[in-house]
Amino acid sequence: MTGTPENIELVDAVTERSGREMLLEAAGELMSEVGSIDVSLHQIAKRAGVTAPLVKYHFGSKDGLLLALAQRDTAQSIKQLTELMAMNLDPAAKLRIHIQGIIRTYSRFPYLNRLLEHFLDDPEAEATRQIWSSFLMPLIEAQKQIVTAGIAAGQFRQVDYKYVYFLINGACQYIFSTRITLREMIGEKKVGQELAREYAAFAAETVLRGIAK
Repeated sequence: MTGTPENIELVDAVTERSGREMLLEAAGELMSEVGSIDVSLHQIAKRAGVTAPLVKYHFGSKDGLLLALAQRDTAQSIKQLTELMAMNLDPAAKLRIHIQGIIRTYSRFPYLNRLLEHFLDDPEAEATRQIWSSFLMPLIEAQKQIVTAGIAAGQFRQVDYKYVYFLINGACQYIFSTRITLREMIGEKKVGQELAREYAAFAAETVLRGIAK
């Protein structure tokens, strides 16, 4: 018995989606393990249990796969940020949750910082524009709204939201950027859940104290 055209199309769509997801998962796992985004298509395909040409079939190139991975990982963060902005919380509480959320994201995807830097290096590239519009612009706009509301509510002193963005960005990223510093200072090879939780609380408190009125 043969399936209907509709069923065949559905099976094909599910197969293609699962193939893409397998490759994205494999790429993310490898990058997390080696602490670098410098992994080959062959390594990714081998981890996923497929052949290298399948990577090109789904993504066109290694950069296509990396872009899809960055978009997948940042999409969940933006969804959570949108939900946070809709909550009935004061600006300080929102900023605290936001900072802790950024650090949780980097902890879950330790390669994400390098991945974003890879695509944001060329301001004229199409991938840069995609990351800017889908992730960075909503992130910056949300922080601007929180800081502006905090100033108006008397919780924050008169600060430039752009400087606050750079402060938060630096505080959240650097601990994930150099493994040797982490190893020599803390004795860990990577940022585990406990360290991420403790550092997130510290970073949020430090930023909030720094801009408090």
